Amino acid sequence: MSTPMLKVNLREATGKNKMSKDRKQGSIPGVVYCKGQGTKLIYLNAKEMEKLLSHYGIGTKISLDFEGEKTYAIIKEIQKNTLKNNLLHVDLQTLDDNEKIKLTMPIYILNKEKVESSSEILQTQLSEVEIQTYPKYIPEKIEIDALKIKEKDHLTIADLNIATNENIEILNDRNSIIAAMVYASKMQEADETVEENSL
Repeated sequence: MSTPMLKVNLREATGKNKMSKDRKQGSIPGVVYCKGQGTKLIYLNAKEMEKLLSHYGIGTKISLDFEGEKTYAIIKEIQKNTLKNNLLHVDLQTLDDNEKIKLTMPIYILNKEKVESSSEILQTQLSEVEIQTYPKYIPEKIEIDALKIKEKDHLTIADLNIATNENIEILNDRNSIIAAMVYASKMQEADETVEENSL
């Protein structure tokens, strides 16, 4: 799979009113952390960023077009409006091929529908994993096969597709539980308890 490209433009430090107006016009503010060069303030296209995030997620290695200057970077962090769920701000970090980087990436569960039934569902307990590696070894996606639950009580970090990759250091405890099967009735009871406590 080719590395996704993202175009960004420099911006000057401005007030909240200016940024709010720019967001309405489809541009969202962000920063690029560049080692040895300080932090650069940027604007990027909201639709392009949303599309990239929906397809690849946070922690993705991207090719950054910085007003004609090309470099590699990762999506380090995003901020969203909790009510509207729209993007407010994006943090990017440029990559040095000779330096390891720590990043948190989402976990994608495969074949979930094949292990669930009307009486049992797969309850997710951990949705992200923290890794450390050189830029060239950053995985496109971190996945776990739900079918493994048929052989054990729960899925752990040790079941991830990157668990045996010697080029990627997993910083989480390998025994950390990612997901486990629970009876649907128990899940419903737990949801009802949460609702009652929130009233």
